Amino acid sequence: MTKGNMKKVGLLLAAAITFGMLAGCSSSKDKGPAATEAQSQTESQESQNNEGGTGLSGDGKTIAFVPKQLGNPYFVAIRDAIEEKATEQGFKFECNAPDSSIEVDKQISICEAFVNQGVDVLIIIPNDATAIVDVINSAAKKGIAVFLVDSGADESDYISYIGTDNYAGGVLAAQWFEENITGKVAVIDGAAGNAATTARRNGFIDTLEGSEKIEIVSTDYGNGDMATSMTVAENYLTAYPDLTAIFCCDDAMAQGAGQAVAASGKDIFVCGFDGSPDGAQAIMDGVMDMTIAQTPKIMGELAVEYATAYLNGETVDPVINTECEIVLPENAEDYLNWH
Repeated sequence: MTKGNMKKVGLLLAAAITFGMLAGCSSSKDKGPAATEAQSQTESQESQNNEGGTGLSGDGKTIAFVPKQLGNPYFVAIRDAIEEKATEQGFKFECNAPDSSIEVDKQISICEAFVNQGVDVLIIIPNDATAIVDVINSAAKKGIAVFLVDSGADESDYISYIGTDNYAGGVLAAQWFEENITGKVAVIDGAAGNAATTARRNGFIDTLEGSEKIEIVSTDYGNGDMATSMTVAENYLTAYPDLTAIFCCDDAMAQGAGQAVAASGKDIFVCGFDGSPDGAQAIMDGVMDMTIAQTPKIMGELAVEYATAYLNGETVDPVINTECEIVLPENAEDYLNWH
């Protein structure tokens, strides 16, 4: 199927697939509410505040946020949402981040500095699910409430994970591919040890295992970097002249892959993951063809609201999943702003 035909049928199929997946999405640590339940609890908390109940106030406490990096607009969107909500709730807000998503040791050092400082809440988007465990446990021992957003960690003493069920998002993309793509497909993953992109890759590959229509020919790391991913895609185009599509585990990598495809003059479908405004614009410009949209603004807001609830003595679920949706040319304009 050509891009043109795919894009004509894409939105209807996307709607059907998205409905089915969101009805059945679950995390491997499936203990928390669905996105609708999270929203309901948020509204309940806000109602209590307005009615003079427990009250949601940071009361001068400090929230520190440590994302993977701030070179990716996706993480900036989460930071902005956390900062706005934290300020609204009366918290002091601090943020620091490594320069790239592969600087695992630097992220740990930043977290350790906040732990030693004695912040009240530490919100992390881990660069490595295993390496971050010790600092999470160290923070918890000092009475610091640790929340994970967007990307999880191995078993440790954090309070809650708030974000996309990334495996389910990979499944969502794979199901769309199964319905619309035929031929050889390559995958560009994030960085080694990145729980979020690994889950997306695994959901995608596991779902297409045994497919009679699609062959996964290769996977490689793009490290969340546009230029690196362009080079990876160029290598794919050389190694597999008959490549049909590339699935990328974030939008920055998809834009890099899309630029490589455009330069080659070939008709190769490129899918990303994030639903970023830049990604939406790239779809409208024909550099990308599709993305799986997340809701970073909602994630950031919920992280602060659940942190506040926890500090007020309320019970917080260990997993709070937010939704994801398929974005194609037909609905890309709706994603020119973060959700």
